[in-house]
Amino acid sequence: MKLSLFWKLLLAFALVVAIGLSAVVVLANQVTNRELRPFMMSSESDSPPLDMTGMMNLNPARRGPIAGVLRQEVIDRVNRAVVLGGSLALIAALLIGYVVVRAITRPIEQLTTAAHALSQGDLATRVQVDEHPARLGSDELSDLGSAFNTLADHLQQAERLRRDMTADIAHELRTPLTVIRGNLEAMIDGVYPLDAEHLQPALKQVNLLARLIEDLRTLALAEAGQLPLVKRPTDLSALIASALASFEAQASTQQVSLRSEVALDLPRIEVDPDRIQQTVAILISNALRYTPANGTITLGAKDENDHVLIEVTDTGSGIVPADLPHVFERFYRADKSRSRTAGGSGLGLAIAKGIVEAHGGSIGVTSQIDQGTRMLIRLPITDPSTN
Repeated sequence: MKLSLFWKLLLAFALVVAIGLSAVVVLANQVTNRELRPFMMSSESDSPPLDMTGMMNLNPARRGPIAGVLRQEVIDRVNRAVVLGGSLALIAALLIGYVVVRAITRPIEQLTTAAHALSQGDLATRVQVDEHPARLGSDELSDLGSAFNTLADHLQQAERLRRDMTADIAHELRTPLTVIRGNLEAMIDGVYPLDAEHLQPALKQVNLLARLIEDLRTLALAEAGQLPLVKRPTDLSALIASALASFEAQASTQQVSLRSEVALDLPRIEVDPDRIQQTVAILISNALRYTPANGTITLGAKDENDHVLIEVTDTGSGIVPADLPHVFERFYRADKSRSRTAGGSGLGLAIAKGIVEAHGGSIGVTSQIDQGTRMLIRLPITDPSTN
């Protein structure tokens, strides 16, 4: 059973009232039994007799002289009992209130301390959340503690990704800049002649830097939801054929076969053809990077109810299960040395994910070691912006 903080406080208040009333009733009952009953019996014995008409004779001379004193004494005792009962009720209220207030303020104090630590950069700070709550169950404070820990986890992960991204960008920039500087210094010192042959490597590295900067810009726009899209009705069959044709020379050099399995009844969909072709090219390029000689890359597309499914399947080395959840992260590499040797920047799949999601679609991956990888893109047939 889970009770909210409101009901717990209400139950605590009701318990205080019940204890106070019980104390007053018990003490008043004891006073009644010890004091009031004898007084009533004494009063009855001292009461005036009835006259012939059945009316009480109210002659003061016949009333017991002690009755007034007993009456006042009983009243005083009852008053003392009420005061004592109220005092006990107040003490019980203070005790229960202290327990309830401490139960509320303790997690709040922990949250305040943890929030200060988090604001000062201690992203490892966490609050203690009772995994086995009391019989009344967890409440809003427990939920708040869990939410705080989740927020801290996300911030710590984001900080780790930021540091990794900064290190990766520095690495990607260092290599071409080193090559450019080395070539220019060699030409300035007269080691290399100032001709096209020795300027070409420097130009190649400049182009590499330009591509990396453009990839970072595209990714930043996609993640901010500001990637410009020029949508129009597009024939995916022609788009896929064009993408395959642009990789035929590279595939032939690597002795990799390119196959097309596009359904004949594929509908035209409202997309940005340049961005979708960029996405397909990223997936084909990634597949070529990990597909060995005599392997096959298959690009297919088919209609599935309210969306179009695009698949890029290769017969490469596959991806280990632990790496599958991270393949679309920026600069993530399952095999960093091999990726850099192959020339990948680690941004391609993250860009592909951003482009697909900007179209209201989704992208996923399945893979088996030594059996290949399958990338899946689902694009809505109806433009989501018109829904």
